[in-house]
Amino acid sequence: MSTLLSIVLAGAALASSAAASASPLVAQPLEPLVAHVLEVSDVSPTSATLRVTTDVDLACVVVFGRDTRFGSLALDLDMGGAAHRDHVVTMRGLEPDTEYVFRMQGSAADGTFYASEVYSFRTAPAAAVDRPAWRNVATSDAGARVVDASSEFGASFAAERAIDGSSATEWSSRGDGDAAFLTVELPERVDFVGFGVWSRTMGSSAEIRRFVVETEAGDVFGPFDLASAAERSTYPAEGAAQRFTLRVLESTGGNTGLIEFAVYVDEPD
Repeated sequence: MSTLLSIVLAGAALASSAAASASPLVAQPLEPLVAHVLEVSDVSPTSATLRVTTDVDLACVVVFGRDTRFGSLALDLDMGGAAHRDHVVTMRGLEPDTEYVFRMQGSAADGTFYASEVYSFRTAPAAAVDRPAWRNVATSDAGARVVDASSEFGASFAAERAIDGSSATEWSSRGDGDAAFLTVELPERVDFVGFGVWSRTMGSSAEIRRFVVETEAGDVFGPFDLASAAERSTYPAEGAAQRFTLRVLESTGGNTGLIEFAVYVDEPD
């Protein structure tokens, strides 16, 4: 677990156990530390991003859910572990056209714990996308496994997160930038018809912009350009293989990685 997440979770745990503590930890209001109202941006059918600048250095997270029981947590995308002032937090795994509530909270270096009021937003309606009826076979549930990766930021960002079928998790390299790669092996050789790629992002850094996919036979597909990290992009490509390596050619640098990597076969999903 990263230092940043440990700090914030420790603060949250202390706050929740205040009734049993001899010296209760009281959350201070976060709003006086920010210049603007806390509002999300880049709202899609499945994600939303909160960008906040605080007057003091904080290690922050956002808790969110469909009601004030929350149930989900999004980590500040700056994973360096130190408190800072410019925060970017992306909430993923959301349902389209759904109302959500969230609260931002964090700890300062002096131990002060801050929490915002509860705010709400609604995700965008599901887009009417004309996708081919292809099935992704590069998932853990389908027996795929990651056999190599350039690096991992930590257990919470393990390479297997790129094939777990969840948009709420991601693989992050440890600062590999343009040198990042991921190798996925399927249970058997398949005739594939395309790839799906969803790059992770840290607001502006860590985004994959161009990549290739290589097979165990040395066949190279691409280069492919990735215009956005907001959602999965699909790239038609035909061949037969069992092992696939995605290699980053160009990126915005930093902890490049993937929310999702897919290998499609021409079968109903």
